[in-house]
Amino acid sequence: MRDETDVATYPELQWDAKVRQGSSLHHEEQKFIELRKLRISSQGEDSLHRFLDLPPNEKVDPRDVPLIALGGSGGGYKVMYGFAGFISAAKKLGLWDCINWTAGVSGSCWTLAAYYTIARHDAQRLIDHYLTVASELAHPMSIHALNMVARSKRGVYFLIGPLVSKAQKSIIGLGIMDLYSTLTATYQLLSREPKGRLSRATFQWSKTWHRSGIDKGLEPMPLLAAVRRVPKYSYEPQAISAKARDVKKQPTSRQLDSMEGNDQGNSAVSANRRSKKLFQYFEISPLEVGSLDLNRYVPTWSWGRTFISGHSVDRRPEQSFSLLLGQCTSAPAGPLAECIKALLVTIPKNTIVARLVTIFNNLLQSKYFEGFWGNPIRAGHDPNPFYGLERPVGMREHTSEHSMHISRVAHQHQRGMHSSDRSVSDPAALQSHSLPPWEAQGRTRLMDSGMANNLPNHILARPDRGVDIFISFDASSDIHTGAAVQRLHHFAADFNIELRDVTREFHKPQRNVFLSSSHALGIESRYMDHYARVFHGKRQSGQDMYIVYCPLLPNGVNPEYNPTIASFSTSTNLMWTPDQ
Repeated sequence: MRDETDVATYPELQWDAKVRQGSSLHHEEQKFIELRKLRISSQGEDSLHRFLDLPPNEKVDPRDVPLIALGGSGGGYKVMYGFAGFISAAKKLGLWDCINWTAGVSGSCWTLAAYYTIARHDAQRLIDHYLTVASELAHPMSIHALNMVARSKRGVYFLIGPLVSKAQKSIIGLGIMDLYSTLTATYQLLSREPKGRLSRATFQWSKTWHRSGIDKGLEPMPLLAAVRRVPKYSYEPQAISAKARDVKKQPTSRQLDSMEGNDQGNSAVSANRRSKKLFQYFEISPLEVGSLDLNRYVPTWSWGRTFISGHSVDRRPEQSFSLLLGQCTSAPAGPLAECIKALLVTIPKNTIVARLVTIFNNLLQSKYFEGFWGNPIRAGHDPNPFYGLERPVGMREHTSEHSMHISRVAHQHQRGMHSSDRSVSDPAALQSHSLPPWEAQGRTRLMDSGMANNLPNHILARPDRGVDIFISFDASSDIHTGAAVQRLHHFAADFNIELRDVTREFHKPQRNVFLSSSHALGIESRYMDHYARVFHGKRQSGQDMYIVYCPLLPNGVNPEYNPTIASFSTSTNLMWTPDQ
């Protein structure tokens, strides 16, 4: 049966979509939060009580359950494997059962994708799968990997099908990163037992909401982070209210300088000017794809469709998850200047190489190259569902360009739309807030968010989520430098939060009593106070929040392995052995 007529597999073929505008959470996520808190409390599975080892007679009320989010950094296979180990440890300790959201950047997105699909929420199954993948000693873009996928059941369909579908049904052309997306995703998500096979369910990200029991609060809600550069020809609306003008002074996009270490004192200055290096953060959940910077979202199953005036004008099966996952992990397609900036932190300072690289980087960022990506590898792109939207969806006027779609959109209004939110925005209310820039580009390019900030805290920190505790697992290549912790301060500055290191206010870490060698004990002593650092901040609403920062550092359990300098442990190495 052709996908275009397979309503049983793709029920969205019967649905139309529209852009949801506003900062509120999806109504399904709001329900999930309450169900998850109930499950964590003593009225459910009593997870928090067990994790904290509370007295038997003490009960945890759902209203007292803290909202906890776990985020994984970028870092290629190093973080893909490392985040899997972190999740496994969190499950063994009971922490995973107390978490509401889990999010990833780049390589961590691969981990979450596998955990929620082929691993079926089993951490040990996920680790076993990765050990099998490592034993094949194959790069995901190699001929060996291609042969493995092609020889598997329906492998060619999952490898080539998304590309053919995108080329046939869209004005959007194909690029090298689209092939990168399908090849890396199909190879990594290829089930090895009992024999190699791929399934449609694996590549339907929106369906994991029900298949994983997230709708019942059984698992944390997964979020994948991506960014796009602020469109070059975007401009602010001219006619806005006085109140909107005041709100407009606040930044609607995040500043890229995640590696240069601008101090917090300058954040207020940068907030009031349009920086030339701005990214907009996008979150990709099983429910929606959208951006807090734009306050616009579309259902995940509708991503890739063409939208006119905020309404989808065609119906097609959900775009293969491999394409979205590829964009979230598309580090090779990032701006070359930012790739070099990330490389600079790993090169010893005041060396000839560092100076040459710095000169080249400054050249790329000069006025002559302004507006250029400086990278021949372009990120994959999709139709921009927010194209042409300046005013609220309900107030958008049809232009002559859109006249051919007026009757269809009107018909959709008459019989009701299948939206990512049941609520309809109040135009009068929306006018009192700042409006996002004019969306002048018909295409949008999402890419690896590690170019902006290598931790996913930006998408987790939506005010309506109200996260109390952020747990950040960081396997970045620069965790041995000050740039790693500076990322936390950059994130906090973007949300007008001042962080304070309060690690010493908590219990001192316990030593591993099973370590005996002097080398192992020396490693532990050196890093004991850095394995977990705690930062406190206060939101503008007055809510307290904590960040527990957990970098991947040398450990006495395996004293010979230093994650930051081991030759195989780089973010660019995609071939690891099982022992490694």
